Amino acid sequence: MIKRTITYLIFILAFTAGKLLVAQNAQAFALLDTNAIMIGDQAQLELGLRIPRDFSFSWPLIGDTLNKNIEVISRGEVDTMFSGTQMTISQKFIITSFDSGYFELPSYTFKFAKDSSIVFDTKSPLLHLNVFTPEVDTSRAFKQIVMPYKEPYTFMEILPWALGALLIVALIVVIIWFLIRRKNNRPIFVAKPKPLRPAEVVALEKLDELRLAKVWQQGKIKEYHSRLTDIMREYIDRRFNIDAVEMTSDEIAGEIEKALDNDEARNKLNAVFQLSDLVKFAKAQPTALENDLSISHCIDFVNETKYTKQEADNEIGMNEEGGSHV
Repeated sequence: MIKRTITYLIFILAFTAGKLLVAQNAQAFALLDTNAIMIGDQAQLELGLRIPRDFSFSWPLIGDTLNKNIEVISRGEVDTMFSGTQMTISQKFIITSFDSGYFELPSYTFKFAKDSSIVFDTKSPLLHLNVFTPEVDTSRAFKQIVMPYKEPYTFMEILPWALGALLIVALIVVIIWFLIRRKNNRPIFVAKPKPLRPAEVVALEKLDELRLAKVWQQGKIKEYHSRLTDIMREYIDRRFNIDAVEMTSDEIAGEIEKALDNDEARNKLNAVFQLSDLVKFAKAQPTALENDLSISHCIDFVNETKYTKQEADNEIGMNEEGGSHV
């Protein structure tokens, strides 16, 4: 019985000695970089724990305030450093106060253990923060508050507004232009006119189409001579700038006499228009030879009066600038 009691005492003493040894190698601490600030200024609080590096620990949770007078502005990460068999765990906080006075910072408890739990706290010694208010000389008159100066705008600040205003103006102009064109029944987009083909090319193609259509052979004499003179009126209009479409045969003959110094060509054209008038008023029934001769006279007239190469180039250039077309 006595031996068992002595064994228990030795075990308890050993356990207690072990804890005391660990306690000597462990420390919880709280540090302030300053213990006095002006109201609204900031101070740095550091909480830490030094323990053997193979021990586990629990870290206290700190909210947005330390107490009703001291606020936490920001907090750093929990940092761990090793030195030999020891490790130091620490965390830094930026604190401030908007109340004046002498405030006691709370104590924080750290728990660490390897085989059994040991508790340390930071209450020895307790930290205090002295918060002062600025001294005001009440003997001097209050000065008027100076309003902040307005900084002039820079070019880069004005640029987005200027571009936005120009865009709005451009949009308004486009809308007005669109409404005006629509009101006047004008197309929004106008295709570039195709360049004109030479007058003689157009006339000869139409004459050849009329010949191949065999209109008079089908008994359509009036239609044949009417289409024939229409082709020539259009050719004369473009070639001599004579409004032949709106003229009578005699008026065309008179204008051609002024514009063309070629008796043979004029006689062929006059013969075509004279026969056409007779057919139109049912005063003549031309023979097959006369019908063929009329279209031959027209082809000869076009070939004898067509533009030279230089004149054709000049007409194409003028038509491209003026935008007229057939």
